Amino acid sequence: MKNLISAITISILLSACVSSEQTTTSEIASFDRLYEQKFHQWFAAEFDNHEQHWQDNLNLKENPDLQVHEHIHHVFAPLDTPALDGVTYFVKQYMDGDPNKVYRQRLYQFVRNEKAAALQLNIYRFNDEAKYADAHLKPQLYENLTLDEIQTFPGCEVYWRFVESDEGQGHFDGSMGKNTCSIVSKRSGKRIFFNDTLKLTDNEIWIADMAEDEDGNYVFGNKQGIPHINRKVTYFTGWGGVRIGGKDAMADAKWHFSRNLLLHNEGQIIPLVDDKTAEKSGYSIQLALLTYQNTSDPIFKFGLIDDATGKTITYIWSDRENPTTGMNLRWMQAGLKKKQQRPHFSF
Repeated sequence: MKNLISAITISILLSACVSSEQTTTSEIASFDRLYEQKFHQWFAAEFDNHEQHWQDNLNLKENPDLQVHEHIHHVFAPLDTPALDGVTYFVKQYMDGDPNKVYRQRLYQFVRNEKAAALQLNIYRFNDEAKYADAHLKPQLYENLTLDEIQTFPGCEVYWRFVESDEGQGHFDGSMGKNTCSIVSKRSGKRIFFNDTLKLTDNEIWIADMAEDEDGNYVFGNKQGIPHINRKVTYFTGWGGVRIGGKDAMADAKWHFSRNLLLHNEGQIIPLVDDKTAEKSGYSIQLALLTYQNTSDPIFKFGLIDDATGKTITYIWSDRENPTTGMNLRWMQAGLKKKQQRPHFSF
């Protein structure tokens, strides 16, 4: 966690980055427009590394030296920006499944770089972070954005290239120019170099943020070189309720009930709250794609949590591709199905 906080602090200073021109010694080729289309089809979504974080914590018991990956959620929301060319996104990244624990929000601009034969990502920071908070829910903000409201990080561009595969659909590799992205640390006075590598598939984005100082000393990043492996989330909608009094309630007790449930399948937890009274039932539900430890089988888990203890009191599991799921304990009932429109976004 300290390493991540340091990384966040450093990234805020990136307006002081130094730049060097990206070159290639290989044959220059045009970045295929079909690949560009595929990239945006894969990239436009929300991603989460809940299972990786969960598994790391289990493995930590047997390997105390393991560096646990932080739990991070990413929102990559396409949003037109008339002030900029190319394809633009609003980006929000937060920790521990809490949308209020935002550690980074950015404007991403993708443009074709014919010289580098790549899709180039330019990263912009908002001068007024508060104004553009959750801008993906307020698209009019981007419509009126002016260039003096943002600043970019020269030398910190990410270059995406498609990699063919005989075994599947291929993937995109993303990388920075070697040591082109750097700042001078106010704390140590040393120059810090950032060398991030990324991988995008149709269902995952791998992000390895690495930094070291001018003497080659570690600053932040996973020391084993294991990236954050984030899966594309799928949202589910539905209904659910609990008898007032919970499992010990009388059969004729009234219910706390909601018909407006919305949660994603990568570990999100939401409380069961009555639609009419806004009263909490004392229970929450969770969806998660996990791996059953005894058999290594991938499962889709639907769990019921007692809010008083934070513990899962019962759960069911099914195939990961299941578009529907439900639970009936008599005193608690719920039914969920895959979100029909924009299933990889909450909005």
